[in-house]
Amino acid sequence: MSEQHSSISIRYERVPRLQPGSPDSVAYLKEHGYVVIANALDLQQTQHALAGLWDYLEGLETGIDRLDSRTWGDDNWPTAVHGGILPSYGIGHCQAQWFIRDIPGVKKSFAALWGTDDLLVSFDGVSLWRPWSVDPSWKTNLGSSWLHIDQHPIGRPGRQCVQGLVNLLPTSESAGGNVIVPGSHRLFTEIPDLYTERLARIDPSIDHFRFPKEDPLFLDNEPITCHMEAGDLLLWDSRTVHCSSPGSGHEFPGNELVRAISLICMMPRSRSNEAVISRRKAAVAKKTSTTNWSDRFINADQFPQITAVANRQRYTWPAVPALNDTQLKLVGWTEAELAARK
Repeated sequence: MSEQHSSISIRYERVPRLQPGSPDSVAYLKEHGYVVIANALDLQQTQHALAGLWDYLEGLETGIDRLDSRTWGDDNWPTAVHGGILPSYGIGHCQAQWFIRDIPGVKKSFAALWGTDDLLVSFDGVSLWRPWSVDPSWKTNLGSSWLHIDQHPIGRPGRQCVQGLVNLLPTSESAGGNVIVPGSHRLFTEIPDLYTERLARIDPSIDHFRFPKEDPLFLDNEPITCHMEAGDLLLWDSRTVHCSSPGSGHEFPGNELVRAISLICMMPRSRSNEAVISRRKAAVAKKTSTTNWSDRFINADQFPQITAVANRQRYTWPAVPALNDTQLKLVGWTEAELAARK
């Protein structure tokens, strides 16, 4: 799959789909910087999660109707950032997101990577792509324009985080999807020398480094979009160069999403601290969404694209989630704390 007006080719590729928690999946991610986990959600769970996201969208009470794409315009749609990501308005605590976080195959996949099941989950959002054959402005950013890593090369050396997404619709060359540069996590230590001036403009506490548009580095290190079935889980090292990119298609069913993914990240509790965990507990009641990091508290509701919206109060946020013990542990509650609550 090649992008128009770009010297960087993004190849659509069928890569191995490995079992949740398998030693093969751990080894593959270590070698390639990413791995596709097959059927982390089964078909029924996937359909339930997608229906739950539509419940969230319609529950915003802006006029969205899942059966009528004429109601999906920007006047009704929640604010999106790069790649069609919806980061705010309670999305991190909607029922669909907490349902996905509670699926055993998802946690099992992260636990195998970290060697522990004592994990904290991100309060991430989702990415939903509307059919750009209905409205061309709905087409998201081309991958060559925003290839990036989500870890500062100096501020956070070594492996710090494994990000993830649960795919709720099958991908295709026509639709596109997430973009990965295989093996690029091994280039991480070279970035300070290759991009000295560019990196100097970024504070070491900022875990986002974007490569120049049309960077010749990616002529030799070719990006790919992995084929994924509905229910698959994509995991990638935060040092791995990635983004998303729409595919080659021009015609899509008018009342169907082109892409739907749930962003999810689990990190060991041991990497966090009590101050952060205290804020995470409060975030559930406040329905505050976050980024992928759980060792820091980064409020996604304070993204500049969100705070710049003049009429944010018009969105009806979802109710405070009622979480079970498994979900509460992913927030940060301990067994002893849960016992004291009963």
